[in-house]
Amino acid sequence: MDSARWNLVSLWISQTARVTADNALRFFVCLDYASQGDDQKNSAWLLVTAIFSTPAVLLAPFNGAICNSLPKRRVLIGTALFGFLIMAAFGLLQGPWLWCWGLISIGSAVYGPTRYAMLPAAAEDAHWPLTRINGFIEMGTFTAILGGLILILGTDLRTMLVFDTWNAAIALVLVLNGLALLTALPVQFPSDVRRDESPWIAVRGFFTDCKAIWREREARIALIGLSGKRGLVIAMSNAMLALMFDGQGLDLREMAVVVCWVAGGVAAGSLLAGLQKHPRRVLGLVPIGATGFTAGMAYAATGDKPDLWFCAVVGVTAGLINVPLASTYQATVPADVRGNAMAVRNMTDYLFAALVGIGMTILTHTVRLTPALQLWIIAALSLIAALAAWWIFRREVTEQILEFVVAIMYRFRAAGPGLDTFPLKGPVIVICNHSCYLDPMLLGKVLPRTLIAMMTSVFFDHWFMRWMMIYLADAIRVQYSGFRRDVPELKDAIATLDAGKCLVIFPEGRLRRSEEQPMRMFGQGVWHILKERPHTPVVVCWLEGGWGSFFSYFKGPPTKNKKFDIAHPIAIAVGAPHLLSDEVLCDQRKTRMYLMEQCGEMRKHLGLEPIKVQAAEDSVPEA
Repeated sequence: MDSARWNLVSLWISQTARVTADNALRFFVCLDYASQGDDQKNSAWLLVTAIFSTPAVLLAPFNGAICNSLPKRRVLIGTALFGFLIMAAFGLLQGPWLWCWGLISIGSAVYGPTRYAMLPAAAEDAHWPLTRINGFIEMGTFTAILGGLILILGTDLRTMLVFDTWNAAIALVLVLNGLALLTALPVQFPSDVRRDESPWIAVRGFFTDCKAIWREREARIALIGLSGKRGLVIAMSNAMLALMFDGQGLDLREMAVVVCWVAGGVAAGSLLAGLQKHPRRVLGLVPIGATGFTAGMAYAATGDKPDLWFCAVVGVTAGLINVPLASTYQATVPADVRGNAMAVRNMTDYLFAALVGIGMTILTHTVRLTPALQLWIIAALSLIAALAAWWIFRREVTEQILEFVVAIMYRFRAAGPGLDTFPLKGPVIVICNHSCYLDPMLLGKVLPRTLIAMMTSVFFDHWFMRWMMIYLADAIRVQYSGFRRDVPELKDAIATLDAGKCLVIFPEGRLRRSEEQPMRMFGQGVWHILKERPHTPVVVCWLEGGWGSFFSYFKGPPTKNKKFDIAHPIAIAVGAPHLLSDEVLCDQRKTRMYLMEQCGEMRKHLGLEPIKVQAAEDSVPEA
């Protein structure tokens, strides 16, 4: 674990050095080309940006094939070495810098996807949340953009010479590429997966994987969101620059100041988003960021010249959108597709940005759109995207907001082997004791999945709860009654597992009622579900602290005769996922007793005495 974490730190340094070098070179080339005349001055930024984007778009199948079928460590080292050698060669030749920039762009089109493709394996080996890793990586990336601009535009490096003939800026870029190479050497993650394919099959596999990525709903939504965000940010930047310079010609140095403030904001927003380590709840930041971006565009459209602090705030909202979607995209695509998936993301980012930029340019020259009107159009488009995000991620937003409330009410402690081995994909059944109303929410704080709970009709059918259970919690309704021959909720539970979701079952069927009986006999519903889906992993948990809380039957009905929970201790033990044997599943009583014993044994991970389970008469068959 420690080795993986040091390798991750080394990867962070490598990518930060490489991005700093690329952006320093970007502005060096811009200034060099702009110094050749007025026409070059006006087109320098667009030309340099187009050169950098072209390899990511046109060479995407080859970029993906290289990253997907070769060991990623070798690809990372190879592209870092390529950048170092290119800078050394052109430094000796003293140009031509546009050609140098074009070759560096080819290397970056492979280096970038490779570093992102390594992050899921890094998270697995280092036992760090992928969202947090992405937050630090993106923070480093945009801080590096800021650093690259300051190095070139904030100093006299472009006009200074070192070693008699070397330009100081180029020497610095060479040193940064050397640092990127040296820190790439130790980067390796054993959990990384690749395909061993011939070159032609690997290239052909890129197009096959494109279809597979598009079929994954979450990957598709994340890809569209990331590309749309990139396009709107580019359009926003162009409109704001036009508004600030008011047709007086683009000043590269003043433009760089704006870019610095935006990049600084994105870095701060990325770091902030990375603080949320829950892989699903982090998506609740997307609608919040999109709403902030929309409000920012409307504010900018009504003003004369946006302040620099405003550019930073808009950057923060972009960071809040970027990290959750990037983490979800990386986690959703299959392990052997990550190289191609990152190349696809790189391609769509630049392609969508180019299309939006070209579209806005055409509208500007044909319809004569003012910069303010451009910002209103961007605000309208981002509003549509924000409304879609609020609906798609409505549950994640609700959980994100509730997390702040829960943080005041409860202090959490989690333990057990299941914390590091909980299945992040595919069907899984969570079994837990039931001691208070908020048990599903308390479990959701610890378990890294969206949980689908089964809820009795007494609460499900309440007018206030019903809408939330259907549209927010996606809960399964369990009819509260005695013996029934028709049990439709079992079919719903099986359908939930077939959809690859995480099903939470409280097999006791009702809340704990007394101090003397910490756990009731489990109902038969869980056995019926496991009998139909015996190959579903089961994670057994024990939740301690729910009994005695404001929402438990401790010393009276829930919410009665007890203080409201403030910093109330909650401890949750999470068992390792496992399959139940045929011997256990052959008999319903044996299955129920086994799960009860496992649930009682989980208490050991919290330092508590296990519960001795004794056979009891069948209780009402609850699900």
